[in-house]
Amino acid sequence: MNFKGLKDGEKPLIIFDGKTITNEEMSAINPENIKEINVLKLKDNAATAIYGEKGKNGVIIITSKE
Repeated sequence: MNFKGLKDGEKPLIIFDGKTITNEEMSAINPENIKEINVLKLKDNAATAIYGEKGKNGVIIITSKE
């Protein structure tokens, strides 16, 4: 996934099944295996409240089908 308009250091934190993954790893996920995706936006304080400084640019939480 390409995060347009963001500088390198501004990319969101990506969590897949509870583990931090890279943008490249996220791109390799088969959409058929995704159960849900949740987004904690920059404007919400939830991202930093839960993930601290790592969540300052938002968080994408992906849960796979088990």
